[in-house]
This record gives sequence, structure tokens and C-alpha cells, in this order.
Amino acid sequence: MMSRNMTEAPLPKRVDGVKLVDVNQELNGLIDSKQLSRLTAATVTCTEQIPCHIEFSRDDERHRILSGNCSAEVVLECQRCLEDVSFAIDSDFELALVFNDEQAKKLPRRLEPAELDEDGRLNLWEIIEDEILLNLPDFPMHPEGQCKAHQTEPQENTAEEEKRPNPFDVLAKLKQK
Repeated sequence: MMSRNMTEAPLPKRVDGVKLVDVNQELNGLIDSKQLSRLTAATVTCTEQIPCHIEFSRDDERHRILSGNCSAEVVLECQRCLEDVSFAIDSDFELALVFNDEQAKKLPRRLEPAELDEDGRLNLWEIIEDEILLNLPDFPMHPEGQCKAHQTEPQENTAEEEKRPNPFDVLAKLKQK
């Protein structure tokens, strides 16, 4: 069956997943990151528009499949220096559309479930938000050598420290006797 394509439009929040699978629908669109509250709470900032490409189809085993990718540029707090650090998030995903836990348990291991409501509808924004959140680093940090926490400042009192007597020198002298 021929695929239809929607391009360069805001991605709809809720869609009829069953119907879109039946017609092999392909969606290309943008999501305003400000509308994704969990992502907003987890990041310092995120690119304003998140581009997404989504395909609805059936696999060889006749499972309803939602596959695609999304990308975002996020700023998180470095866990070493507490300064901002940027990350490019690029997520490719393949999910099986199911109606309940019973169907989800029967899926092959390669597929993660995405649950439809009783009318066959799916919250696309929630799926995309989940995919981006899953790809955030567990411990965001600057690359080695770029983090302020690892940069040592020059010490000015090195001459004074050299002049101070070492308290263990007394023990060394006693040991020699």
C-alpha cells in the first residue's frame, strides 16, 4: 500500500494509531519543547522545536509498529562543576502498538510496547518526550579537560610552603639514631 506523507507541520498531539497503521502513514513534523513538561523539568534548556519523523506500519509478524526518530539539543547541569553543558540527543525508536499488558507480554524482545487507549488513540508527544528523556545522560559532565572542576589554579604560596619545616623531620632524625 502506498504511504501518505505530512510534512513540515506541527506534529499532532494525539493520533488514531490503528488507522495510521492501516494506511502506512508517515509523519514529519515539529513539537514545541515548551509543551513537554517532563523534558522542561529535566533540562536547563532544550531546543525550541524538536524535529520528528514517524512511520506507522506492520512488521513481518503483523505487529502494529510505530518507528521513527527525533532529535534535540539540550543543556544540562554538569555533575562535576555545576555549569551548563550541551548535548545533542538523537533517538531512533521502534515500538509496538498494543491495547493492554496482555498484548505487551506477547511481544518479541526486540519491541517495546506503546499503549493505545480503548479507542486506538496514541499520545505522540508523550512517546517523543519519553524517547528524549531515555537518551539523556545519567551523569551529565563536560568532556575531560573542559570541565572547570578539573582545572587547578596556580598556587602562589609554594615558596612559603617550602620554607616551613616538615613536622616529620623530627621523627626521621630519631629513626636515624
